[in-house]
Amino acid sequence: MKENPSGNSKNTSSISHGEILKKIWKHLEAGATKRNHPFHTPVVGTISEDGTPSMRVVVLRRVWRKNPHRGLIFHTHVGAPKVSEIRKNPYICWVFYHPQERFQLRIKGKASIHTDDDLAEQQWQATKLLSRRCYLGEAPSKLSEKPVPGFPDYLIDREPTLEESEIGRKNFAVVFSTIDSIDCLELHIHGHRRSLFIWNEKGELETKWLTP
Repeated sequence: MKENPSGNSKNTSSISHGEILKKIWKHLEAGATKRNHPFHTPVVGTISEDGTPSMRVVVLRRVWRKNPHRGLIFHTHVGAPKVSEIRKNPYICWVFYHPQERFQLRIKGKASIHTDDDLAEQQWQATKLLSRRCYLGEAPSKLSEKPVPGFPDYLIDREPTLEESEIGRKNFAVVFSTIDSIDCLELHIHGHRRSLFIWNEKGELETKWLTP
């Protein structure tokens, strides 16, 4: 049997939007829980304060697939430029790509910053001590006279204690992004397939086919 070059066993015209969306949710949820999954580290784009695009890789932390909290989250330092960018313009775009199954997702939504609410506290409590080091240093993107690790030098070879890590709580922020639309492109040697999923303000889903 020849290897399927896309991981997609169905003909491009013999699958429903529902089947595709089920596949999308499966991989998004796996990306949030499995470090080695391709969807664990997507690219997120915002609009910088000078109006130009700003892209970076983040870690997908959680996924909600049902209304009214259909969305995705990642963590960041409250002083990171992306925080001020989102506060000025909340529209963001996520890009995911699965190289083995050869499909891409572009997810658009509106983001909000959470620092002092239940969501932020839940995520902080779920954050490992080693990861909390990142919130014990200065805010990202500041000019420096030399390379710096992003956390205090005394933590280079160890994780902080619980007490030490709590100092970083004030710098911890959760970015929650609604899922307003998903543009899914599946690549296949016998023909690509592209589908669009759009949720309106009532949470109702509209589906469309697009040319690849």
